[in-house]
Amino acid sequence: MKTLIIVAHPQRNESVTQTFFRDSLANLDNVTWHPIEPQFDVKEERQLLISNDRIILQFPLYWYSAPALMKKWIDDVFGDTFALAPEFVMEDRELGLVVTTASAGDDFGAGKPEQFTMSEILRPFEAMTKKVKMKYLAPFVVHQFGYQTEEQHEQLLTDYQQYATNSDFQDFSGQTKWFLAQLKNKMNKLDNEYDIIMVQSLYDQLESGQDELKDLQWTLSMIKNAGEDKNGNNGLD
Repeated sequence: MKTLIIVAHPQRNESVTQTFFRDSLANLDNVTWHPIEPQFDVKEERQLLISNDRIILQFPLYWYSAPALMKKWIDDVFGDTFALAPEFVMEDRELGLVVTTASAGDDFGAGKPEQFTMSEILRPFEAMTKKVKMKYLAPFVVHQFGYQTEEQHEQLLTDYQQYATNSDFQDFSGQTKWFLAQLKNKMNKLDNEYDIIMVQSLYDQLESGQDELKDLQWTLSMIKNAGEDKNGNNGLD
């Protein structure tokens, strides 16, 4: 899977959050970090889109929407029926959103200071995705990055990497497979025998847990099927 991350931020180079995101992708394959410049070539941008499988629009929340540069990029690049009928050139590709905000997560929702949920605020992007027959991913929202602890940043780094590169990031089994792949890749780059043994041990533990999860899923499936058979008519009239 190839991922294209379209970044729109008025102070991108001064943004600690955007620098954090960019650096977290440094050693990952098949991910393109693509900041939008004020002047861009529409044909080149469209070629980038159709050459990737997952498109991520990344921006800070400005007045409950994207910054003007992102809006202009969408208007120009998706304009002129580029992604519409009859070709639907973006069909079945994925579109995700990485949105940063200075507000706390608890501020969003009915009866809260912001009144609306983030899903409601970002609904126009979901509508656009459906219009061009792309697959809409659950938005990746980061609240108050500057107030987060180092431990929270470590978790955020992993979650962000998965959002960018893991085709099954919303599934626990898919997350485990992703971690196994990352550990295996790390082992291949290690030279110190002690480090290799430690990473191999972690790999084995995680892989064992994956097998246990499969057994649990199989057991639950059998229980569910047994319940359906009991409540059904077993094929008899």
